Amino acid sequence: MVINSMLDHVIHWLDIAGTAVDALLVVRVLQLRLYRIYLFITLACVLSVFFDAVQLWLGINSDENQRVFIYSRFLYAFLYPVVAWDAFEEIKDQVSKLRRLAIGRLISGLFFAALFGFIVTLFISADQEQPALSATLAIILWAGSCTASLAFLWSLQRALKAQQITRPNNTFVWMTFYQLTLIAEIAACFGGVVTSFLNATAQGVLNICLLTYGILITAWCVTKLKRLPSDVSTTANADLS
Repeated sequence: MVINSMLDHVIHWLDIAGTAVDALLVVRVLQLRLYRIYLFITLACVLSVFFDAVQLWLGINSDENQRVFIYSRFLYAFLYPVVAWDAFEEIKDQVSKLRRLAIGRLISGLFFAALFGFIVTLFISADQEQPALSATLAIILWAGSCTASLAFLWSLQRALKAQQITRPNNTFVWMTFYQLTLIAEIAACFGGVVTSFLNATAQGVLNICLLTYGILITAWCVTKLKRLPSDVSTTANADLS
């Protein structure tokens, strides 16, 4: 009991630290005016702070927070693919053909994840109530979206190296950050499935590892982002007008 109480305190303070670091990332994006190019990434950063704040307000173990978490997975199932696409906006002219070739795999991955999710919910609908069905479908779509988005980023990274296309600083940072983020999301997804087989101490240690990992990669992203080159900023302003 004492160990579990200590772990709960550590998780609480890590949640606060994670929210602060996520907020710093939003401030950094706004300060450098990266939202002019990376619209969906900016949206993802803002939503991350929002859901962090909701979790702190409701409490990580509350039923209300669990419901918010489940329904937010449907949102992220849509958001992660467009974020993966958005990571290459700074060099969209150079990679337009590569992105069009890779988007087919991304869409097919999302389609099969959605299809699998609906099939699973049909088979278990007779045995489970609506909240459990929603949670099952959300986790399947979440895992499928993260996996497809990660595969998209990896395929673009290999294509850029093969064609020796120079990656601007921010493109490299976002690409690396979201690859690491999606790996953590996939781990969290499977961790959520196996937590029922773990005791409270093991669950606490797993949460601490994931939270620490998220804080470190977000802090790295904050320190590595740079202001857009003047030619890119000019192009962005022209596109917006």
